Amino acid sequence: MQTNWYGLALSAALILSVAPADAQTAPTPPLGKAPAALELGKPLSPWQTGMLDIHHINTGRGEASFLILPDGTNMLVDASGKTVETPPFSLPTRPDASRPPGEWVARYIARLLPATKARGIDYALISHFHGDHMGAIVADSPRARAGGYRLSGITEIAEHLPILTVIDRAWPDYNYPEPVKGRTVANYRRFLAWQAQNRGLRAERFVPGRNDQLTLRHAPKDYPQFEIRNLYANGTVWSGTGSGSRALFPSLQGMSPKDMPNENKLSIAFRVTYGRFDYFTGGDLSALEDETLSPEQGWKHVETPVALASGPVDAMKANHHGSWDANSAPFLRLLRPRVIVIPSRAEGHPSVNTFKRMTSQATWPGPRDIFITNVSPATFTTTYGVEKAASTQGHVVIRVAPGGASYRVFVLDDTDEAQRVKAVFGPYASQ
Repeated sequence: MQTNWYGLALSAALILSVAPADAQTAPTPPLGKAPAALELGKPLSPWQTGMLDIHHINTGRGEASFLILPDGTNMLVDASGKTVETPPFSLPTRPDASRPPGEWVARYIARLLPATKARGIDYALISHFHGDHMGAIVADSPRARAGGYRLSGITEIAEHLPILTVIDRAWPDYNYPEPVKGRTVANYRRFLAWQAQNRGLRAERFVPGRNDQLTLRHAPKDYPQFEIRNLYANGTVWSGTGSGSRALFPSLQGMSPKDMPNENKLSIAFRVTYGRFDYFTGGDLSALEDETLSPEQGWKHVETPVALASGPVDAMKANHHGSWDANSAPFLRLLRPRVIVIPSRAEGHPSVNTFKRMTSQATWPGPRDIFITNVSPATFTTTYGVEKAASTQGHVVIRVAPGGASYRVFVLDDTDEAQRVKAVFGPYASQ
């Protein structure tokens, strides 16, 4: 989609004044299942040239997505590492606790790679610097075989699979909006330096506005209808024209620490376009405090400008695991997704208010299907209506047909590594 969505500024102003979503509306039932009897109970069929696969990998301990692009180029988005919390707040590790989450992710990816043209991971993108997205370093984190750093999340994955390029929001100085400190980021920086010197890893800063940073590496000329557009990071959003961008935040110099944007609001967001199909992902972007901000603090609104830059999509990954502070009504109303994937990692994912917004026809009209990677027993009792979601347990794979005209959603069993198909939804027509 090449429309300049900033032309919708007047509509956005009206959107911000709309009342909250109706709590009573249930999600529209999914489209009729495709003839999938032969697929159920069997491992997911391999990716084939021309397809776009988007795997939302459930470890219960963080967020990790793996994309196989039409020419076989692949990309890991976040790394589902160990978090500082432990159950019961966090969900149990899937398939089980015999291995750390990062190793489970690496093993999941390794099962997919023989079908691609890569021997490792082409791109690894870290949306922001929180442990459930990059791997928290704790007292018992093991040491790498070499390199002087510890293993969790992205560093654990690199122990099992080579990574060619790592992209994050702050390389190389890690000082915006202020120096990024803590042992997790310090360990990550040691990892990048050692891998660059000894394994040839390339590190880059994500640049909002560009569509030539995350590209097809094998046969780009075969897929002119494919694009990854960098939408947002660090308070800077795509302008909607060319590779331009504009700043949402004022100068932060001298700002009180309590007024500084938090890490979630700095998250990387991008849009994948393949023909008529569009997919949005935005880390842990949030609408925290948006309802109580004064006009002078309006710059802290990030979800709505990012959604304006994106425009409507067919599918999206929910911001911040479907937490109470994200996926605002204005944001959802602008994206209008047919499919929403919620990669949960804790009790309360998704929250009752967020699920209400996602399912209500008052937020936006039309059908939508919601796939949740993991719903705990406690969340079933507190997030009313969540049992009506299309899926509440398992890896979620969006498979886009060659050319992008249609797509299906597969739910995979997460109790072992066989990647067996539990359910198939679609085909959906891309819009």
